[in-house]
Amino acid sequence: MRGSQSREELGLAKDGTATSKENTAANVVTLSGLLNVLDGFHAPSGVLFVMTTNHVKRLDPALLRPGRIDYKLYLGKASGQQKVELYRRFFPDASEREAREFVEASQSAETMAEFQGLLLALPQGEDRLDQVVARYGIMV
Repeated sequence: MRGSQSREELGLAKDGTATSKENTAANVVTLSGLLNVLDGFHAPSGVLFVMTTNHVKRLDPALLRPGRIDYKLYLGKASGQQKVELYRRFFPDASEREAREFVEASQSAETMAEFQGLLLALPQGEDRLDQVVARYGIMV
């Protein structure tokens, strides 16, 4: 998406389809168009494309064939230490103990993306400690 525009501002539904007729031509990329960008006649040479997805099984097999996707890396679940480090990057003033207790209280977030979502929902500064204690029962 362009910059910080939301899906709604771009006229896109959750599935990526256009929601208004004015935005249809400007914002919809077809599979054929994407494949042409990757390896069509005018495809750039010497360019590395990095693609990410949370749902690889939903992707069209034509997109995943060798030559288009040469290297796949499954990141998997985040370790407790990775979560602690991410928490402390979000909140540099936080203690190691606070970070570990938050990680323990938020076991439902298995991937770094899920854990980051939890962190983004927390307020910054002193209000964060009050909310963490109230929401997760953590004593810091």
